[in-house]
Amino acid sequence: MAKIRHNNIIDTVDEVFSLAKNNGIIHLYADDYQLDGRYLSFDKRKALHFGTCGYLGLEHHPAIKDMAIEAIQRYGTQFPMSKTYVSNPLYSELEHLIENMYNAPVVISKNCTLSHQAVIPTIIRQSDLIILDHQVHTSVQEAVKKLLSQGVDVEMIRHSNLEMLEDRVKKTRSKYKKIWYMADGIYSMYGDLAPIKELIALADKYDQLHLYIDDAHGMSWAGKHGTGYVMSQMDGLYEKMILTTTMGKGFGSCGGLTLFPNKEWQRKVKIFGGPLTFSVQMEPPVLGASLASAKIHLSEEITVYQDELQQKIAYCNELIDATDLPLIRENISPIFYIGTGTLGVGNKLIAKLLEDGVYVSLAPFPSVPAKNTGVRITVSRNNTKEDIEEMVNKLDFHMSNTLRENNLTKSKIWEAFKMSPKKRVKEDELKKIDDPKIILAVHDSITKIHKNVWNEHLGHRGMFDWEGMRFLEKSFSGNVEKESNWKFRYYEVKDANGKVVLMTVFVIALYKEDMFSRVSISKVLEEERLINPYHLTSNALVMGSLFTEGNHMYIDRMSLVWKQSLLKLIDSVYGEQKSHDASSIIFRDFEAEDDEMHGFMMEQGFVKVEMPESCVIENFDWEDEIAFKNTLTKKNKKHFNRYVKKYEKFFNVEIRNELNEEELQHAIKLFRNVRDNNLAINSFDFPEKLFQEMNNNPIWEFVLLYMKGEYSDERKPVGICFCHKNPSQVYSFMLIGMDYDYVHEYGVYRQALHHIAKRAKELGSKRANFGISAVIEKKRVGAMPHAKVAYVQAKDNYVMEMLESTVALEKD
Repeated sequence: MAKIRHNNIIDTVDEVFSLAKNNGIIHLYADDYQLDGRYLSFDKRKALHFGTCGYLGLEHHPAIKDMAIEAIQRYGTQFPMSKTYVSNPLYSELEHLIENMYNAPVVISKNCTLSHQAVIPTIIRQSDLIILDHQVHTSVQEAVKKLLSQGVDVEMIRHSNLEMLEDRVKKTRSKYKKIWYMADGIYSMYGDLAPIKELIALADKYDQLHLYIDDAHGMSWAGKHGTGYVMSQMDGLYEKMILTTTMGKGFGSCGGLTLFPNKEWQRKVKIFGGPLTFSVQMEPPVLGASLASAKIHLSEEITVYQDELQQKIAYCNELIDATDLPLIRENISPIFYIGTGTLGVGNKLIAKLLEDGVYVSLAPFPSVPAKNTGVRITVSRNNTKEDIEEMVNKLDFHMSNTLRENNLTKSKIWEAFKMSPKKRVKEDELKKIDDPKIILAVHDSITKIHKNVWNEHLGHRGMFDWEGMRFLEKSFSGNVEKESNWKFRYYEVKDANGKVVLMTVFVIALYKEDMFSRVSISKVLEEERLINPYHLTSNALVMGSLFTEGNHMYIDRMSLVWKQSLLKLIDSVYGEQKSHDASSIIFRDFEAEDDEMHGFMMEQGFVKVEMPESCVIENFDWEDEIAFKNTLTKKNKKHFNRYVKKYEKFFNVEIRNELNEEELQHAIKLFRNVRDNNLAINSFDFPEKLFQEMNNNPIWEFVLLYMKGEYSDERKPVGICFCHKNPSQVYSFMLIGMDYDYVHEYGVYRQALHHIAKRAKELGSKRANFGISAVIEKKRVGAMPHAKVAYVQAKDNYVMEMLESTVALEKD
């Protein structure tokens, strides 16, 4: 089975955040001597503060600070015991005040993340189903993963899609005792509101449906007694809802709150709520601050603060509405999201604002899709109307300049978010930006490009020379299965002198969304595809194809316009994506250590994915087996003798340019044996027409391995290699078929590799492409591995998050 170094999301996030850090916009240190909530200071320079989650500014309220200080004087800096045994004296009063606010039983924890980890595993059983909103906070999803590994079924729906939710409830309600829908009250990135009233109506309609809502960003600035946005939509806590929130944002202190519709659920969590049971409790100053804040929330004072903030939110909406800034959601929440589209624009825009005395936050992947990066602005009661006006004016000014410098328009950002501008965009904004120094041509067939031109730039790299591409066009057209019909797009970019700067090919094809996922995920999905063959499949734009392997893009990095040329290509590919409703764009087979290309593609909103290593033999400077073995390392020489040479005696090998029909069908059967045993890169089967075209085309040949008669009665080949001969003396091992009755005992795969290397030498090849994966085996016959990466951009993160959150991962 092919092994793939599956991309760890943590590595990707590290790279995204490192790029932002290098731009000086995250991991900053405020150097203020004293904070007031209105300004932050960096390197002794003040900036207006539009990044806080302390929406009401209560962290600076004198009564709250005074009570925190008093609590330290009375109880010390900590109370180092588990609440299971003894609680700090302030806890009982705080619980009483919070229950008065909500008129519901409460469990208080040290933070909201701990609340989820305590409540979700305690309340939910294996007889229940969890349905996650795909934008529910990560802290909820992480708590659910613990249950997923214990056998609880988990699904995910698209964000706030009630139709999809109802469909899943109707189809699953007979299987489960309870169905828990988990969502946020206010979503932390776009600031949009959960449809609470509609969700309650749905839960009233279906007995099994229960709601688990995290209202961390709705706390304090909304609702009676500041109980939050979700409570503002209800007349008391709904009987089938568990509500969590935090005192660490608008409330002005710290700690997590969980409100229950009945005392029995509260009792279960409080008695033995997982990590709550043995974790240390909230510190005395935090308890003191929380008590003071709770008293403010139970007074008329909180209403005054809420009204002040709403006036400022409305003013900010009014000012932004007077511009053509791409505000993604307009609502009553203090969170504003201005789309920038790409990470590069987002980084540069925030850096400009910070330089000009305004601090706002970056919202990058994976919090949002890579193409939907933006600026996250939060308005607090500490901001004056003059501050808000200054922020909006500077944002509008620097946004226009940043886009101009990056050859982009606001209309492109709206398009990236699949939205129309909320007001008329200036005509000059809609004009296509062209660079007169660069000329792009797009063709739908290789026949429209001169053979010598294509081969000069790309034909010497592998199977995708001019004739090879013509072969693919024939093979992947006119087939019955829709996944076997591809559209080809060839791109030529030339500079003002007519010199080719960039040349490549993309195919538009149906692909499986789990193509790069872990094998354990693909196994689960393939079971579903036995019933629904096109489950989780969609159109994609793939550089090269789903058949070929290698670097499919020629780009002249010495050219002064290579980056502009690549941007021109990306823009054209976006057009194809829109025309064919493709969910993903995949640039593939780039050198893993190309930092310059890596940074460039990340700034354009692409996420790096590690590919299997590509194996190549380029050293054919040997005349016999002894000389060949001298090219190997000591370890590989030993392994060659032990695992390859030892079994050579069992085989006869034939080289054939053509097979009869019976032999060809046998070859296809053996290939499908291998494909069905390998989900490392999960793709559709190839059509029979592909193999027929191979058989009829002189650029292909077959290396057949037969068992010798003295060792077996099998007269058909037990291994068949499908190999391409390039006129530039490149030999490419493209596919293999094997009889698994002989693979392990006789080392069929190793013999195939050995004889392909010998055949490439016999043909006078300068290079032999051995394809991807099985690196250890290929190194034993002289191949060298090369680390490769792809750059992927999806329309949204739904499928990625759904696969990671709903399928229990196993060791592959």
